[in-house]
Amino acid sequence: MKTNRAFTLVELLVVIAIIGMLIALLLPAVQAAREAARRMTCSNKLRQLGIAVHNYHDAHQTLPGYDFGPDTRDPNGWGLAKYSTFVALLPFIEMNVLADQFREQDTNPDNSWHQTSISDGSAGPNPILHPSMPALVCPSDPGLHWKSRDIDWLDMGASGDGLHAASTSYMISSGDAPFSWWSNPQQLGRGPFMLKQDNRGLESITDGTSNTIMMSEHRISGDHSRNVLDTNVMSSNMAPGYLFIGCLAEAGLGRQYHPDATLDRQIGRNWASASPTSTSISTIMPPNSPACTNMSSMSWDYYAAPTSYHPMGVYILRCDASVTFVSDAVDPGDLTQPPPMNGISPYGVWGAMGSANGGESKSL
Repeated sequence: MKTNRAFTLVELLVVIAIIGMLIALLLPAVQAAREAARRMTCSNKLRQLGIAVHNYHDAHQTLPGYDFGPDTRDPNGWGLAKYSTFVALLPFIEMNVLADQFREQDTNPDNSWHQTSISDGSAGPNPILHPSMPALVCPSDPGLHWKSRDIDWLDMGASGDGLHAASTSYMISSGDAPFSWWSNPQQLGRGPFMLKQDNRGLESITDGTSNTIMMSEHRISGDHSRNVLDTNVMSSNMAPGYLFIGCLAEAGLGRQYHPDATLDRQIGRNWASASPTSTSISTIMPPNSPACTNMSSMSWDYYAAPTSYHPMGVYILRCDASVTFVSDAVDPGDLTQPPPMNGISPYGVWGAMGSANGGESKSL
C-alpha cells in the first residue's frame, strides 16, 4: 500500500524555529557589515576633504579661513556668520557650479541674495543652500536630507520657513579653544583654521601636520531632539574653574538633557555657515560628550567635542590628510582649566592634538 510522506506539525515548527534562530544569528553580522561599510565611506569622505584642503593650499599658498566672505554677507555689521571653510573648498571637491553660484551672489548687486547673511533666514530660503550635500555627510548619520527650516534657532521646526539649508556632519576644528567673536581678547581658534583670516599656511603648524586635528564629525541635530550627542545646551552653570564640568553635568539620565534645559538644535544644520554651532568642534571635552554654550559670560562661547553614530569613538582628519579613529577614552587632561590663548594645552593628548602650534608634539 502506497503512503504519502509529509512533514508533521512538530517537524514544521522545528524547521521554522531553526530558520528563526539562523536569522537572529545572522542579522547582527549583517548590521555589523553594513556599519563597517558606512564607517569606511565616512572615513574616506573625511580624507577627501583633507586632500581638498591640501589642493587649496597648493593653489593659494595658504589654508582657507573660517567665517570669511564679502561684507555684503553681513551688511549691517551685526556679527552674523559668513562662510564656513566648506564654501572655499567647493572647487576642490568637484562642485564648481555651486562655487560659481556663491560667487555670483557675492559679486552681482542685482542678485536678491547679494546683501543677505548666509545664516539669516528672515529673507526666506536661499536656493543655493537647499540641495543636499552627500560629500559632507557621514553615511552613518541619518541627517543627509534634513533641512534647517526654522528661523528661531532655539527650537528647530517651531516657526517660519527659515533657511532650508542642507546639513553637514563634518566639522572644522577650532583646536583646544573655541572660535569666539565676542571674547576679550578675541579668540581666533588654536587649530589650523583662523577665524576671519586665511593667513595660516601648513608650514605654520609647528606641532606637525600629523599631530594636529583639522576636522572631525558631529551628529546632525534632529528636530525636537534632547539627545546630548546632537544638541547644544545653553548653560549658565559653567562657572570659571568648573567650565566643562558644568557642561557635562547638564546631561541627564539616558543621554538626554534635563527637561528644563534650553537647547539649540543648529548643530550641522547649515553647511555653508561659519556659525560655530553649525560647523565647528573643539578638542577640549572628550569625544561623544555633551555640547554647551557658555551663558555665564558675555562671550557665549560654544564648546562641542566630536560625536558620531560609530560605537565608542569618532573619526578625526589630521592636517596631513590622514584619518584616524579616536576612542571616547582619549586623555582629556585637566577639564577645570580655562581654554588657553597660547602655550601647551591643559587638555592632555586630546587638547595637544587640537592645537596647531602649542609647543606639543603628542600624537594619538
